[in-house]
Amino acid sequence: MTTLPAGTRLGPYEILAPIGAGGMGEVYKASDTRLDRSVAVKLLPQHWAENTEMRQRFEREAQIIASLNHPNICILHDIGQQDGHDFLVMEYLAGDTLAARLERGPMGWEEALKVAIAMADALDKAHRRGVVHRDLKPANVILTESGPKLLDFGLAKWKAPAAGSSSVSQLPTSTDVTIPGAILGTLQYMAPEQLEGLEADARTDIFAFGAVLHEMVTGKKAFEGKSRALLMGAIAASEPAPLSSTQPDTPPALNHVVRTCLAKDPQDRWQTARDLLAELQWVAEAGADTGLAAPPAPAQRKREKLSRVLLGIAALGVVSLALPASLYLRGPRSPDEVRFRVPLGTNLNQNNGVLAATTFGVSPDGRTLAFVFRDLPQDPWSLSVRPIGSVTSRKLAGTEGGAQPFWSADGRSIGFVAEGKLKKVEAAGGPPQLICDAAGFSGGTWNREGTILFGSATGLMRVSAEGGKPEAVASLEAGEAGHFWPHFLADGRHYLYTAWNGEAGKRAVFAGTLGSKEKVRVVAAESNAAYAAPGYLVFHREKSVYAQPFSPTKLALTGEAVRVADEVTYSAANGLGNFAVSPNGVLVYIQSSGLSFTAGPTLDSSEWQLVWVDRTGSELETVGPPGAWRGIEVSPDGKRIAAHRHESNSGDIVVIEPRGAVTRLTFDASHHNSSPVWSPDGNRIVYSALQKGKWGLYQTLSSGSGTEELLFESELPKAPMSWSPDGKRIVFWVQDPQKGGDLWVLSMDDKKAEPLIATPFNETHGQVSADGKWIAYTSNSTGRNEIYVQPFPSGSGRWQVSNGGGDWPRWRRDGKELFYHSIAVNMGGRGRGNRAAFPGMSPLLSSAVTANGATFEPVTPKGIVGIPALSIPHSGGDYSTYAVSADGQRILMLQYAQTGGAATTSVGPDPPSHLTVALHWEK
Repeated sequence: MTTLPAGTRLGPYEILAPIGAGGMGEVYKASDTRLDRSVAVKLLPQHWAENTEMRQRFEREAQIIASLNHPNICILHDIGQQDGHDFLVMEYLAGDTLAARLERGPMGWEEALKVAIAMADALDKAHRRGVVHRDLKPANVILTESGPKLLDFGLAKWKAPAAGSSSVSQLPTSTDVTIPGAILGTLQYMAPEQLEGLEADARTDIFAFGAVLHEMVTGKKAFEGKSRALLMGAIAASEPAPLSSTQPDTPPALNHVVRTCLAKDPQDRWQTARDLLAELQWVAEAGADTGLAAPPAPAQRKREKLSRVLLGIAALGVVSLALPASLYLRGPRSPDEVRFRVPLGTNLNQNNGVLAATTFGVSPDGRTLAFVFRDLPQDPWSLSVRPIGSVTSRKLAGTEGGAQPFWSADGRSIGFVAEGKLKKVEAAGGPPQLICDAAGFSGGTWNREGTILFGSATGLMRVSAEGGKPEAVASLEAGEAGHFWPHFLADGRHYLYTAWNGEAGKRAVFAGTLGSKEKVRVVAAESNAAYAAPGYLVFHREKSVYAQPFSPTKLALTGEAVRVADEVTYSAANGLGNFAVSPNGVLVYIQSSGLSFTAGPTLDSSEWQLVWVDRTGSELETVGPPGAWRGIEVSPDGKRIAAHRHESNSGDIVVIEPRGAVTRLTFDASHHNSSPVWSPDGNRIVYSALQKGKWGLYQTLSSGSGTEELLFESELPKAPMSWSPDGKRIVFWVQDPQKGGDLWVLSMDDKKAEPLIATPFNETHGQVSADGKWIAYTSNSTGRNEIYVQPFPSGSGRWQVSNGGGDWPRWRRDGKELFYHSIAVNMGGRGRGNRAAFPGMSPLLSSAVTANGATFEPVTPKGIVGIPALSIPHSGGDYSTYAVSADGQRILMLQYAQTGGAATTSVGPDPPSHLTVALHWEK
């Protein structure tokens, strides 16, 4: 190039003086005569004018660079061409380059960290716009009064034209070791994959970033060699000295950041600049007090990689002569979005027809699933692990009865809950270890320091992964029914959790910090939430999973939510969406395959029909109009039906009369009126409602002519279950803050309530027999729901009725038969009397029982008919979805109403037996 004299005009830009020159062109200080400001003008090599296609491509990519509006990126103002000169117009910056600063010696680690944070923030901005720098080095960083500025963003990502061109230009900079030809960048900051001539991506910049940060702290190049071949060999095979070798007070965590950046394999580095930024900010906040021991260095590349690099060096001379080095600007090739299914078999743990999110988790690296599984229906549930790309899974011995698996931050261990105990097991196998008691466990998360947070009805709890007594992290506020589904952010100090409130409109995701009682409301959502690279909050809303830009440092959303998966099932009882996402963005979820079996907004108000069937499943008659019916109860005379009519997570109590007319008993659906139970004489109905922040038991006349009467209230969620035949007691369920779900009894004489069955496990669905001497109920004391019977209201002895899981017991009027439905969903087969009998349905089983004095004797249960695999949860337990006539010969059940309202004996397709995996969904 020919140096331009002062006064030369390039359009509105007047050249003032040269600033510097390099292989990529000459840079001048110039005056923008239109706006009266100083700018930097960079003349590009002459061969730009010789390739129209390359110039057009450069102009398109330059527009992207110009859009990188970031305080730490040098602004590109303009591009132009005049008199054969292609040029860029950039922000003029006053200050030394980082290279000039380092010539005076190393920086203190704190000063270096401030510069590094700004650089990482700039890289994150560029990478998310698809721009890779590919020539990050100290000479391309200017230290200004307002902070560091990165230069030449994207300009090193130019591509050489086709072979045959005669022009060969050098790489940028004339002061560092450079290589002409196809290997692009400044050698001392190149990643191993660049030396092999492979495509550069964001992780290539992260490698260069690590080399620059190492040089800032130590004052020495991370890799050195007396020749280009030796230097390339050092990059491919050697490890730089730790930062503490020069500055002993450097936090080990900062050394860990650099070593991870400089991993030979791109898969072992920080995968995004956003993750890198979060780590640097965490180190800056903790300062020199970070006692984090530096983890082992990332695995080195195999010897074959060094061989390939050395072969590349040998061939370099030929390549550099054969290929011209004209370059064009472009971002990395963005990987295509990929979604696929991982089949897990028909015995995957399901929540009455829908796979439960508490039954699976994805490892931090996104490569392995942990899930709850059993080989045969009679086997207990246990944990299994399976690489996403594998066709086989491996059972973890000793995890029988386990649920809610969650991974440790290093991916080596899995936490889970079984029989009210929090345990851990190595993902590679081995005996589980007890951590602590964890009644009411609702989601766990495990950081790199070995701290576990878990949710409960009493608030978030904290415990060491090595064991100990849990301690409260945050207490509940008025109206809150629990803190669920915690999730650590990348720094291991901040976390997300769902604050579950009795009032739907007050439920939200919050962020907290270990060691602080302060919290930040992030978003109104009835969902678990997780953070995923490169910077998204992932949560569930209205049948879909959404991702919304989120700053883990500011703990705030920064953009609009985008839907990333549809028809994803969830639980309306606690907001748990059936999805999991790894820190690096591998999304796993359960997608309904037609008919949704979940509760709340996912069911249309006109989809379900009440139908009487006989014990063979043959339809006898329909009852009332179609609707979103819940909590169905047949009156003592068998003529009327009380039900909760569901309306968007709320609803009212109604009575369906013999001719199908509907009598409304409550008139404010926002009170969450639910769980109606008949009095023995059929004149009254008791139900639960949330009013003024308190859950109460209310009664009203079944005729609809009376007003509601409050019987008992407290802040704990509750729901009536059964009314004793003498009318003196009401059995109800309470979500106890210390013991999970318990059964209580309310005396109708003095309106006093006391515990009836209260253990560390969850007891619910209590049903008093017609003679008032026995109570049947559901308990998970063995690790899964089973049906038990014991004397009522007091007495010794307890008998297990079910032998393969069960829920929602119902008595025949004479007390000689007990019905319940299976907790498993049947996936095929036609034989009666077993789980394979009712495809797409849950078998209703019955057990003939004999009560003689204080002795109770059940016989082996038998399947009689299939009912919809639909046990719909809510904040006061589960809604009943079937009822039995007094003589036990007719079953009232819900059936899916097809178009036109006609009832059908099918409830739609089988529930899913697979997980869906989404990769690169964030693009």
